[in-house]
Amino acid sequence: MNVLSHALLPALAAAPLLPRRTPREFYAAAGIVALAGALPDVLHPHLSLAARYASWSHTVFAFTGGTMVFVLLAMFARRRLPLIALLLAPVAYASHLGLDGLSGGVAWLYPLSREVLSHRLIRYPYWFPIDVVLAATASATVLWMRWRFWTAESAGAAAQPRPSDRVC
Repeated sequence: MNVLSHALLPALAAAPLLPRRTPREFYAAAGIVALAGALPDVLHPHLSLAARYASWSHTVFAFTGGTMVFVLLAMFARRRLPLIALLLAPVAYASHLGLDGLSGGVAWLYPLSREVLSHRLIRYPYWFPIDVVLAATASATVLWMRWRFWTAESAGAAAQPRPSDRVC
């Protein structure tokens, strides 16, 4: 699938869980989750689908290392970065690997094994329409969040904090 889909899908799925005290905090958290979803392709870009099969960033080893980095960030940078976004980042990374597994396959244990596990449930002709739908949904979400924050600010009321907004 396209990098756009890998970034937007986890960010949209995480949107209801992200902090909404300020627009900046919401968009920063959504950006962290989106970047984590695109991270395997950002770390090791590939120009062909076959190149994904020899990509170290599309393995369980890279996922484990990335998860450890996000856990360390959650432990030591939680005052600067939204905790919920750091906890959802490994889920976003895993969603990328899962989507690639469903749309063409991944060599999960590369370089130990070159065996590609694939189910091919999402075929290539559907990738572009999926990107369009996700981009439209993301645009609608951004516009809705901006309207929501502007409405709250113009009314003089702050957005209601939720339990997930707390900084631990």
